[in-house]
Amino acid sequence: MTRSLLRISVVAMATLALSVITAPAHAQSGEELVKQLSGKTEAPARDAAQLAQAYQKAIDYLLPLMSADDVGSRYAYQIALQDLGSHAARPGAEMERGTLAKTLVRTVEQPNLPDTVRHWIVLQLERIGKGESVPGLAKLMTSSDEHLRDYARRALEKNPDPSTTNALLKALADATDPKWKIGIVNALGARRDRDAVQPVANALNDTNPKVAAAAVTALASIGGQDGATALFRVFDMPVSTLYMKAAQGLIDIAQEMARQNDFTAAAEIYNALYEGATVFAQENEGMNPFNVRAASIAGLIACDPEKCAARIFEVIQDKDPKVRAAAVQAARHVKSKTPMHALAALLPELPPQSQVQVLGLIADRGDLSSIAPVKKALRSSDESVRLAAIEALTKVGTDEGAEALFEIAVAGSGAAQKAARNGLAVMAGPRVEEIISAHAAAGETNARAMAIGLLGKRRMPGTAEVLLGYAADGNADICRAAFGALVDVAGEVDVATLADLVAKAKSGAVRDSGVTALRAALAGAENKDTAAEAVINRMKTVDTSARISMLTCLDASGGIPALAAVCEAAQSPDEALRDTGIRTLGNWPAFEGAETLVAIASKPETSLTHYVLAVRGALRLISAAESAPLEDRTTLCLAVLDRARRDDERKQAIAVLGTLPSPKAIDRLSELLKNDTMKTEAAMATVDLAGRLAATDREAARTLAQKIRDMNVSEEINRRADGVISGRGRGRR
Repeated sequence: MTRSLLRISVVAMATLALSVITAPAHAQSGEELVKQLSGKTEAPARDAAQLAQAYQKAIDYLLPLMSADDVGSRYAYQIALQDLGSHAARPGAEMERGTLAKTLVRTVEQPNLPDTVRHWIVLQLERIGKGESVPGLAKLMTSSDEHLRDYARRALEKNPDPSTTNALLKALADATDPKWKIGIVNALGARRDRDAVQPVANALNDTNPKVAAAAVTALASIGGQDGATALFRVFDMPVSTLYMKAAQGLIDIAQEMARQNDFTAAAEIYNALYEGATVFAQENEGMNPFNVRAASIAGLIACDPEKCAARIFEVIQDKDPKVRAAAVQAARHVKSKTPMHALAALLPELPPQSQVQVLGLIADRGDLSSIAPVKKALRSSDESVRLAAIEALTKVGTDEGAEALFEIAVAGSGAAQKAARNGLAVMAGPRVEEIISAHAAAGETNARAMAIGLLGKRRMPGTAEVLLGYAADGNADICRAAFGALVDVAGEVDVATLADLVAKAKSGAVRDSGVTALRAALAGAENKDTAAEAVINRMKTVDTSARISMLTCLDASGGIPALAAVCEAAQSPDEALRDTGIRTLGNWPAFEGAETLVAIASKPETSLTHYVLAVRGALRLISAAESAPLEDRTTLCLAVLDRARRDDERKQAIAVLGTLPSPKAIDRLSELLKNDTMKTEAAMATVDLAGRLAATDREAARTLAQKIRDMNVSEEINRRADGVISGRGRGRR
């Protein structure tokens, strides 16, 4: 019994042990392993040997699936292999990364592996490989498969292990095919390993120009003093396209040195390039590497602006305008002002184009110490220089500059005078406002008038009150200047005071200027009715001439008080007042003035001139005031039509009916279509009306347009009617 129990126990334990040993094997199918090793499912702890075994099994599972005939099918498994690499390359998993990389290297060497799979494995080594991958990748670079060689080259290019450079250098030494040489040289350049400088430099002498060009690019990428020294060797070779490529490469190296604060080394390269390019241009007629010279000068100034300022005289007088411009541009971007001061001192000796550039530099830098040479430039015979000097003084904004500009604004002419005035209108500075105010208060009349106008443009607080004071001056020119300036500050003007000044104006020219200012003040008033009432009240105490002048301003205000005053004037027994009132109503900004105009036009005693003015004004308001009730507009238009004295006004009223899509307008136009005298105008108006009606009643619009089309009045009217019928347009004129 005891032996039997013991036998059963042993068997049970063996069975249990076997299940423990075999269970993981059954659970870890290829698919499950891939999920575990990609981090998508939980994985058991594995030592290096177990991990290598697991990776190999997962890859063996994926290989046939990755080479399936169906591209879509194999793509999913290629991505699965990529996911293995991504998970293994995560931070802190170096053992997994190295193990997978070694497994991939062993796998890629398997015979009979499809090319697509082999290439894909090398791509994964490009992503995760380090030192352990280098020997295998180097071996692949000797493959007869051109694509595989290039995949391996690219993988080595990105491999961080230092031994990679030696592998690439060996491949370069053995390379004979130009295309393959270029690829290896490019890889060495991308790695930026200084050990590669000499072997890459040797490729500068390659008989194939593309290989030599690739060597130039690689040396520029490697950079440093060694790379620069190697690139300078190009200039000892026969002249070729490599010259410009090498020069650009040296500029790139110098710029990188400057970014690393190695300004001395960078300056040496820039200086050698500038001098070499200058000599080259002198010795080779028709060949001027101005871009190299310009970039070198800009680099020199950036590296050592204090020292390079001494060479400004030489550079800024260079015959090539691009080189001169580069010097100015470089001075704009360095913190030091020394190069700019050197350029400013040379200003009178420069050609106009360079003077303009230097003046722009001074303006942008806002340099107060350069005002003296800028002022001298104001007397240049070249207009572009004068204008640039004015702009510079405007931006710098000193008292001295303000006085210089004021002199030109008063006594100058043409574009310079206009620029000086515009500059003073916006010029900033501690005493600019004070200077202009002083000139406005006293001095020669033209200068005072100019300064007064500038006060309005500058719109400083309290300017309106000051200008009202000048508007009361006994000098007519000063009054006019003040009224003109008040237009610029119209919203701040006391309308009652301004109206009083207009009323007191003695000359017509002064009063006209005052009326312009008054119109602006009424238009800009916050409370237009109150402002209008101030003018109306003053009109009651002035003579007819002043009243007429002030009356013409009231349409700028609008509103009930102003309308009442203008309507009253339009019906005044005084001919002049009546004429002004009718003309002012014709310009009224709102529909309310139309009724009075129609009433005036309807009176038999109204003169023909005033009748015509009233009809035109009323029809303009009826047509334009689309926010007014359509019924009211139609009624007034019909009233004009019914009481028209002449066919001209009838035709005008018919045309306006075409803008009023109302039943009354349609009915009247239908009647007019029977009138041979007005048939054409009525047909045209009906088509216009149909076009407007189309937006709200498409069917009615088509019916109306078809009616006109059937009448066949004219080709033009038929064309417009067809447009409404087809829906192509509104049929409007």
